[in-house]
Amino acid sequence: MSSVQVIEASGSPAAIGETIGRALEVILPEAITRHRQELARRGISWDLALDLARRLRDDLEGNLPKTAEELAALARAAGVDVDALVSLNALQETLFLARRIRMEEGCTSLAVPAEASNDGSVLLAHNEDALPCRHERVYVVRVRPADEPAFVAFAYGGLFLYQGVNEVGIGSTGNALQVTDIRIGVPKLFLYREVLRASTLAGAIQAALLPERANGNNHLIATADGEIYDIEVTGRHYALHYVGNKPFSHANHVLAPELRSLEEGDTLDSQLRRNRAQRLLTLAAGQHTVETLQALLRDHANQPNALCKHLDPAADHASRTIAGLVIDVTRRELWVAPGAPCRVAFERIPLA
Repeated sequence: MSSVQVIEASGSPAAIGETIGRALEVILPEAITRHRQELARRGISWDLALDLARRLRDDLEGNLPKTAEELAALARAAGVDVDALVSLNALQETLFLARRIRMEEGCTSLAVPAEASNDGSVLLAHNEDALPCRHERVYVVRVRPADEPAFVAFAYGGLFLYQGVNEVGIGSTGNALQVTDIRIGVPKLFLYREVLRASTLAGAIQAALLPERANGNNHLIATADGEIYDIEVTGRHYALHYVGNKPFSHANHVLAPELRSLEEGDTLDSQLRRNRAQRLLTLAAGQHTVETLQALLRDHANQPNALCKHLDPAADHASRTIAGLVIDVTRRELWVAPGAPCRVAFERIPLA
Protein backbone atom coordinates (compact mmCIF):
# COMPACT_ATOMS: atom_id res chain seq x y z
CA MET A 1 0.00 0.00 0.00
CA SER A 2 1.30 3.44 -0.94
CA SER A 3 2.36 5.78 1.85
CA VAL A 4 1.88 8.77 -0.45
CA GLN A 5 -1.60 10.28 -0.26
CA VAL A 6 -3.11 10.38 -3.77
CA ILE A 7 -5.99 12.83 -4.16
CA GLU A 8 -8.27 12.01 -7.11
CA ALA A 9 -10.22 15.00 -8.43
CA SER A 10 -12.22 15.75 -11.57
CA GLY A 11 -14.71 18.10 -13.16
CA SER A 12 -14.91 21.88 -12.97
CA PRO A 13 -12.29 24.05 -11.24
CA ALA A 14 -14.63 24.40 -8.26
CA ALA A 15 -15.19 20.64 -8.06
CA ILE A 16 -11.45 19.99 -8.25
CA GLY A 17 -10.71 22.56 -5.56
CA GLU A 18 -13.43 21.21 -3.29
CA THR A 19 -12.10 17.65 -3.52
CA ILE A 20 -8.53 18.69 -2.80
CA GLY A 21 -9.65 20.99 0.01
CA ARG A 22 -11.54 18.22 1.78
CA ALA A 23 -8.45 16.03 1.57
CA LEU A 24 -6.31 18.80 3.10
CA GLU A 25 -8.67 20.05 5.81
CA VAL A 26 -6.48 18.61 8.58
CA ILE A 27 -3.13 19.99 7.43
CA LEU A 28 -4.09 23.37 5.96
CA PRO A 29 -4.91 25.15 9.24
CA GLU A 30 -1.57 24.01 10.66
CA ALA A 31 0.26 25.06 7.48
CA ILE A 32 -1.27 28.54 7.72
CA THR A 33 -0.42 28.78 11.43
CA ARG A 34 3.23 27.97 10.67
CA HIS A 35 3.22 30.53 7.87
CA ARG A 36 1.76 33.20 10.14
CA GLN A 37 4.36 32.45 12.82
CA GLU A 38 7.16 32.73 10.25
CA LEU A 39 5.93 36.13 9.13
CA ALA A 40 5.76 37.31 12.75
CA ARG A 41 9.31 36.06 13.33
CA ARG A 42 10.40 38.27 10.44
CA GLY A 43 8.50 41.31 11.71
CA ILE A 44 5.52 41.19 9.35
CA SER A 45 2.06 41.56 10.88
CA TRP A 46 -0.77 39.26 9.84
CA ASP A 47 -2.91 42.28 8.92
CA LEU A 48 -0.25 43.48 6.48
CA ALA A 49 0.14 39.97 5.05
CA LEU A 50 -3.61 39.66 4.45
CA ASP A 51 -3.75 43.10 2.86
CA LEU A 52 -1.02 42.06 0.43
CA ALA A 53 -2.81 38.76 -0.19
CA ARG A 54 -6.02 40.57 -1.15
CA ARG A 55 -4.14 42.67 -3.68
CA LEU A 56 -2.42 39.59 -5.09
CA ARG A 57 -5.75 37.74 -5.25
CA ASP A 58 -7.26 40.57 -7.29
CA ASP A 59 -4.62 39.93 -9.96
CA LEU A 60 -5.12 36.17 -9.72
CA GLU A 61 -8.88 36.49 -10.24
CA GLY A 62 -8.44 38.97 -13.09
CA ASN A 63 -5.91 36.89 -15.02
CA LEU A 64 -6.31 33.22 -14.05
CA PRO A 65 -10.02 32.77 -13.28
CA LYS A 66 -9.93 28.96 -13.32
CA THR A 67 -7.11 28.78 -10.81
CA ALA A 68 -8.80 31.46 -8.69
CA GLU A 69 -12.02 29.41 -8.69
CA GLU A 70 -10.12 26.26 -7.74
CA LEU A 71 -8.31 28.13 -4.95
CA ALA A 72 -11.52 29.59 -3.50
CA ALA A 73 -13.27 26.20 -3.51
CA LEU A 74 -10.24 24.56 -1.91
CA ALA A 75 -10.20 27.14 0.87
CA ARG A 76 -13.94 26.76 1.54
CA ALA A 77 -13.74 22.97 1.66
CA ALA A 78 -10.74 23.03 4.00
CA GLY A 79 -12.34 25.64 6.25
CA VAL A 80 -9.63 28.28 5.86
CA ASP A 81 -9.70 31.91 4.77
CA VAL A 82 -8.97 32.30 1.07
CA ASP A 83 -6.62 35.24 1.61
CA ALA A 84 -4.70 33.24 4.21
CA LEU A 85 -4.30 30.53 1.57
CA VAL A 86 -3.11 33.10 -0.97
CA SER A 87 -0.58 34.37 1.58
CA LEU A 88 0.63 30.82 2.22
CA ASN A 89 1.25 30.49 -1.53
CA ALA A 90 2.95 33.90 -1.73
CA LEU A 91 5.62 33.72 0.97
CA GLN A 92 8.42 35.07 -1.23
CA GLU A 93 6.26 37.88 -2.59
CA THR A 94 5.08 38.81 0.92
CA LEU A 95 8.57 38.87 2.41
CA PHE A 96 9.86 41.08 -0.38
CA LEU A 97 6.91 43.46 -0.71
CA ALA A 98 6.51 43.94 3.04
CA ARG A 99 10.12 44.25 4.15
CA ARG A 100 12.38 43.40 1.20
CA ILE A 101 13.47 40.20 2.94
CA ARG A 102 15.07 37.47 0.86
CA MET A 103 13.60 33.96 1.13
CA GLU A 104 16.17 31.20 1.60
CA GLU A 105 14.20 28.26 0.19
CA GLY A 106 15.82 26.29 -2.61
CA CYS A 107 15.58 23.11 -4.66
CA THR A 108 17.50 21.22 -7.34
CA SER A 109 16.00 20.09 -10.65
CA LEU A 110 17.35 17.76 -13.33
CA ALA A 111 16.50 17.02 -16.96
CA VAL A 112 17.49 13.99 -19.02
CA PRO A 113 16.69 14.18 -22.75
CA ALA A 114 16.01 11.01 -24.70
CA GLU A 115 19.61 10.88 -25.98
CA ALA A 116 20.96 10.79 -22.41
CA SER A 117 18.71 8.02 -21.07
CA ASN A 118 19.34 4.34 -21.61
CA ASP A 119 16.07 3.66 -23.45
CA GLY A 120 15.09 6.95 -25.08
CA SER A 121 12.87 8.09 -22.22
CA VAL A 122 12.54 11.77 -21.33
CA LEU A 123 13.00 12.27 -17.59
CA LEU A 124 12.83 15.11 -15.08
CA ALA A 125 13.81 14.97 -11.41
CA HIS A 126 13.63 17.28 -8.43
CA ASN A 127 14.51 17.46 -4.75
CA GLU A 128 12.12 19.69 -2.81
CA ASP A 129 13.96 21.73 -0.18
CA ALA A 130 11.71 23.66 2.21
CA LEU A 131 12.02 25.93 5.21
CA PRO A 132 10.92 24.57 8.61
CA CYS A 133 7.89 26.89 8.46
CA ARG A 134 6.48 24.87 5.56
CA HIS A 135 4.18 21.95 6.32
CA GLU A 136 6.04 18.84 5.17
CA ARG A 137 3.01 16.69 4.25
CA VAL A 138 3.63 15.39 0.74
CA TYR A 139 0.79 14.28 -1.51
CA VAL A 140 -0.02 13.70 -5.16
CA VAL A 141 -2.98 15.12 -7.06
CA ARG A 142 -4.35 13.12 -9.98
CA VAL A 143 -6.75 15.44 -11.74
CA ARG A 144 -9.09 15.05 -14.71
CA PRO A 145 -10.49 18.49 -15.58
CA ALA A 146 -13.67 18.68 -17.62
CA ASP A 147 -12.07 20.49 -20.57
CA GLU A 148 -8.28 20.29 -20.19
CA PRO A 149 -5.55 17.63 -20.16
CA ALA A 150 -5.55 15.29 -17.18
CA PHE A 151 -2.42 15.46 -15.06
CA VAL A 152 -0.64 13.87 -12.12
CA ALA A 153 1.50 16.09 -9.91
CA PHE A 154 3.49 16.20 -6.69
CA ALA A 155 2.58 18.85 -4.10
CA TYR A 156 2.97 19.53 -0.41
CA GLY A 157 1.72 21.68 2.45
CA GLY A 158 -1.24 23.28 0.67
CA LEU A 159 0.89 24.90 -2.04
CA PHE A 160 -0.14 25.18 -5.69
CA LEU A 161 3.42 24.20 -6.57
CA TYR A 162 2.21 21.33 -8.76
CA GLN A 163 5.14 19.53 -10.43
CA GLY A 164 4.30 16.61 -12.68
CA VAL A 165 3.14 15.60 -16.15
CA ASN A 166 -0.08 15.86 -18.12
CA GLU A 167 -1.69 13.46 -20.56
CA VAL A 168 -0.38 15.20 -23.68
CA GLY A 169 3.17 14.67 -22.41
CA ILE A 170 4.14 18.02 -20.90
CA GLY A 171 6.28 17.65 -17.79
CA SER A 172 7.11 20.48 -15.41
CA THR A 173 9.33 21.13 -12.43
CA GLY A 174 11.31 24.14 -11.23
CA ASN A 175 13.23 26.16 -8.67
CA ALA A 176 13.07 29.39 -6.71
CA LEU A 177 15.17 32.37 -7.80
CA GLN A 178 16.19 35.32 -5.61
CA VAL A 179 15.47 38.45 -7.64
CA THR A 180 14.66 42.10 -6.98
CA ASP A 181 11.86 42.96 -9.42
CA ILE A 182 8.98 41.41 -7.45
CA ARG A 183 5.75 43.41 -7.67
CA ILE A 184 2.01 43.11 -7.09
CA GLY A 185 0.63 40.57 -9.56
CA VAL A 186 -0.10 36.85 -9.81
CA PRO A 187 2.05 34.93 -7.28
CA LYS A 188 4.61 32.69 -8.92
CA LEU A 189 3.46 29.33 -7.52
CA PHE A 190 0.11 29.53 -9.31
CA LEU A 191 1.93 29.52 -12.65
CA TYR A 192 2.92 25.88 -12.08
CA ARG A 193 -0.78 25.00 -12.12
CA GLU A 194 -1.15 26.90 -15.39
CA VAL A 195 1.72 25.05 -17.09
CA LEU A 196 -0.06 21.72 -16.57
CA ARG A 197 -3.19 23.09 -18.26
CA ALA A 198 -1.25 23.47 -21.51
CA SER A 199 -1.76 21.19 -24.50
CA THR A 200 1.33 22.45 -26.38
CA LEU A 201 4.92 23.27 -25.51
CA ALA A 202 4.40 26.89 -26.55
CA GLY A 203 1.35 27.10 -24.31
CA ALA A 204 3.30 25.73 -21.35
CA ILE A 205 6.11 28.26 -21.81
CA GLN A 206 3.63 31.11 -22.23
CA ALA A 207 1.91 30.06 -18.99
CA ALA A 208 5.19 30.45 -17.11
CA LEU A 209 5.64 33.92 -18.65
CA LEU A 210 2.25 35.39 -17.75
CA PRO A 211 2.81 39.16 -18.21
CA GLU A 212 0.80 39.97 -15.07
CA ARG A 213 3.00 37.81 -12.81
CA ALA A 214 4.23 39.21 -9.51
CA ASN A 215 7.41 37.21 -9.52
CA GLY A 216 9.10 34.37 -11.30
CA ASN A 217 10.77 31.03 -10.79
CA ASN A 218 12.97 28.81 -12.86
CA HIS A 219 10.73 26.52 -14.93
CA LEU A 220 12.11 23.30 -16.42
CA ILE A 221 9.61 22.05 -19.00
CA ALA A 222 9.89 18.88 -21.09
CA THR A 223 7.74 17.14 -23.67
CA ALA A 224 7.38 13.42 -24.30
CA ASP A 225 8.72 13.89 -27.84
CA GLY A 226 12.03 15.14 -26.46
CA GLU A 227 11.95 18.93 -26.34
CA ILE A 228 13.26 20.45 -23.09
CA TYR A 229 13.44 24.15 -22.20
CA ASP A 230 14.67 25.89 -19.09
CA ILE A 231 13.06 29.29 -18.51
CA GLU A 232 14.47 31.64 -15.88
CA VAL A 233 11.66 34.03 -14.99
CA THR A 234 11.75 37.18 -12.84
CA GLY A 235 9.00 39.69 -12.15
CA ARG A 236 9.54 41.50 -15.44
CA HIS A 237 12.13 39.58 -17.44
CA TYR A 238 13.01 36.08 -18.59
CA ALA A 239 15.67 34.03 -20.34
CA LEU A 240 14.91 30.95 -22.45
CA HIS A 241 17.47 28.13 -22.67
CA TYR A 242 17.12 25.15 -25.03
CA VAL A 243 18.51 22.08 -23.28
CA GLY A 244 19.27 20.06 -26.43
CA ASN A 245 20.72 16.54 -26.25
CA LYS A 246 22.71 16.67 -23.00
CA PRO A 247 21.54 16.31 -19.39
CA PHE A 248 20.89 19.56 -17.58
CA SER A 249 20.49 20.77 -14.00
CA HIS A 250 19.35 23.93 -12.29
CA ALA A 251 19.34 25.04 -8.66
CA ASN A 252 18.54 28.50 -7.28
CA HIS A 253 20.95 30.90 -8.94
CA VAL A 254 20.54 32.64 -12.27
CA LEU A 255 22.49 31.18 -15.19
CA ALA A 256 21.58 33.73 -17.88
CA PRO A 257 24.10 36.62 -17.89
CA GLU A 258 21.40 39.12 -18.85
CA LEU A 259 19.45 38.43 -15.63
CA ARG A 260 22.29 38.45 -13.11
CA SER A 261 21.91 42.14 -12.27
CA LEU A 262 18.47 41.29 -10.82
CA GLU A 263 19.81 38.60 -8.49
CA GLU A 264 20.56 39.15 -4.80
CA GLY A 265 21.93 37.13 -1.92
CA ASP A 266 24.59 34.49 -1.44
CA THR A 267 24.41 31.87 -4.21
CA LEU A 268 27.18 29.55 -2.98
CA ASP A 269 24.82 26.85 -1.69
CA SER A 270 23.02 26.82 -5.02
CA GLN A 271 26.23 26.72 -7.05
CA LEU A 272 27.57 23.77 -5.05
CA ARG A 273 24.37 21.80 -5.62
CA ARG A 274 24.12 22.65 -9.29
CA ASN A 275 27.76 21.84 -10.04
CA ARG A 276 27.53 18.50 -8.23
CA ALA A 277 24.30 17.58 -10.02
CA GLN A 278 25.69 18.53 -13.43
CA ARG A 279 28.83 16.45 -12.87
CA LEU A 280 26.88 13.36 -11.83
CA LEU A 281 24.45 13.75 -14.72
CA THR A 282 27.30 14.09 -17.21
CA LEU A 283 29.21 11.07 -15.88
CA ALA A 284 26.24 8.79 -16.60
CA ALA A 285 25.03 10.43 -19.82
CA GLY A 286 23.48 7.82 -22.11
CA GLN A 287 22.82 5.46 -19.20
CA HIS A 288 20.22 7.34 -17.17
CA THR A 289 17.10 5.65 -15.86
CA VAL A 290 14.51 6.45 -13.22
CA GLU A 291 16.77 4.56 -10.80
CA THR A 292 19.95 6.53 -11.60
CA LEU A 293 18.09 9.78 -10.98
CA GLN A 294 16.71 8.46 -7.70
CA ALA A 295 20.27 7.63 -6.65
CA LEU A 296 21.46 11.10 -7.66
CA LEU A 297 18.76 12.71 -5.51
CA ARG A 298 20.16 10.80 -2.51
CA ASP A 299 23.64 12.32 -2.93
CA HIS A 300 25.17 13.81 0.25
CA ALA A 301 28.37 15.38 -1.07
CA ASN A 302 29.04 18.89 0.29
CA GLN A 303 26.59 18.53 3.19
CA PRO A 304 24.90 20.74 4.41
CA ASN A 305 24.89 22.11 0.86
CA ALA A 306 24.05 18.73 -0.63
CA LEU A 307 21.48 17.61 -3.18
CA CYS A 308 19.84 15.63 -0.35
CA LYS A 309 19.98 18.34 2.26
CA HIS A 310 19.60 17.77 6.00
CA LEU A 311 19.02 20.42 8.66
CA ASP A 312 22.16 22.39 9.41
CA PRO A 313 22.63 22.54 13.21
CA ALA A 314 24.35 25.90 12.76
CA ALA A 315 21.34 27.45 10.98
CA ASP A 316 18.06 27.22 12.88
CA HIS A 317 15.88 28.27 9.97
CA ALA A 318 17.70 26.64 7.06
CA SER A 319 15.89 24.56 4.46
CA ARG A 320 16.02 20.78 4.29
CA THR A 321 14.99 18.19 1.69
CA ILE A 322 11.44 17.04 2.38
CA ALA A 323 10.80 14.97 -0.77
CA GLY A 324 12.27 13.58 -3.96
CA LEU A 325 10.55 13.37 -7.34
CA VAL A 326 11.30 11.72 -10.67
CA ILE A 327 8.95 12.43 -13.58
CA ASP A 328 8.92 9.92 -16.43
CA VAL A 329 7.50 12.24 -19.05
CA THR A 330 7.45 9.50 -21.69
CA ARG A 331 5.34 7.13 -19.58
CA ARG A 332 3.33 9.88 -17.84
CA GLU A 333 4.18 8.71 -14.35
CA LEU A 334 5.77 9.98 -11.15
CA TRP A 335 8.15 8.39 -8.69
CA VAL A 336 7.75 10.13 -5.32
CA ALA A 337 9.80 9.81 -2.12
CA PRO A 338 7.63 11.36 0.64
CA GLY A 339 10.60 12.43 2.73
CA ALA A 340 14.35 12.75 2.36
CA PRO A 341 15.17 10.37 -0.55
CA CYS A 342 18.02 8.81 1.43
CA ARG A 343 15.54 7.68 4.10
CA VAL A 344 12.36 6.67 2.29
CA ALA A 345 11.64 4.68 -0.85
CA PHE A 346 10.34 6.12 -4.09
CA GLU A 347 6.81 5.05 -5.02
CA ARG A 348 5.44 4.85 -8.57
CA ILE A 349 2.27 6.85 -9.22
CA PRO A 350 1.04 6.77 -12.84
CA LEU A 351 -1.40 9.14 -14.49
CA ALA A 352 -3.48 6.32 -15.95
